[in-house]
Amino acid sequence: MNADGSFNVKRTGLPFTYRFNHFHNLITMKWWKFNLIVFVVYIVANCLFATAYFITGLEQLGGMMSEGTKDKWIEAFYFSCQTFTTVGYGRVNPVGHTAGLIAAFESLIGLMSFALATGLLYGRFSRPRATLLFSEKALISPYKNITALMFRIANARKNQLIECEAQLLMSLAETENGRSLRRFYPLNLERNKVTGLSMSWTIVHPIDEESPLKGWGEKDFKEAGIEFIFIFKAFDDTYSQTVHTRHSYRYEEIYWGAKFVPMYHQSADHQGTILEMDKLGLFEEVPLPEGSNPTPLPRQVSQ
Repeated sequence: MNADGSFNVKRTGLPFTYRFNHFHNLITMKWWKFNLIVFVVYIVANCLFATAYFITGLEQLGGMMSEGTKDKWIEAFYFSCQTFTTVGYGRVNPVGHTAGLIAAFESLIGLMSFALATGLLYGRFSRPRATLLFSEKALISPYKNITALMFRIANARKNQLIECEAQLLMSLAETENGRSLRRFYPLNLERNKVTGLSMSWTIVHPIDEESPLKGWGEKDFKEAGIEFIFIFKAFDDTYSQTVHTRHSYRYEEIYWGAKFVPMYHQSADHQGTILEMDKLGLFEEVPLPEGSNPTPLPRQVSQ
């Protein structure tokens, strides 16, 4: 899994038509890509219709005032933009049957295109999702005379997330009958539900006798190619819908012997709480209980 929660799996062997899901891609792609596609489609469509008017003869467009081939094509392009958007300023108008048919067809294409673009825009804006911020590192920290795997999350938006649930899985490579297999193990959490995510939430997996990480050190994490997959679910009070998100920490993103520093304090007027989001991933080094890190590696660079 990628750090942003997307799966790094590439599917092969599917029929050609199954490889494309245009609606999903347009809804989920980055905003700059979506805006670029809309702009390019708009320009290309009007260039094609302007060329069609030019080929059929500009004498079929009344009100043309430009001189020269280039300027006439540009004016035909502007007329195409007016027809495509159904603005219709009126100076240039089709006077021939062929140009009229092209203009009628272009108006239909324009109406359908803008309806599609509007639907996609609404879908992108209204798509509910949990926008969480995650600490850059997950920590192996002291915890009640043992150690625990910890990382911290916080809501990046002002919306209210209630009935929040957390699930943590461990993925690692194991060898069985000479074959390398990747297996998944659920990890118990100190707390897997909170009523509302108003501040930060430190996700804690105690490394006790029941933990599959008991007795593991940094070298073991690296050799097993260990990865921790976090799955979050909550009810968004703004959209009145359930939202999900995922995150991943690989073995090189685990810092041994540290704890998170507090990221909130009471406001000066004692009327509220200040949550310092820039401290979400801030931590300080602390010694671990003796014997909790049997195979140490060279110290990582502190954040």
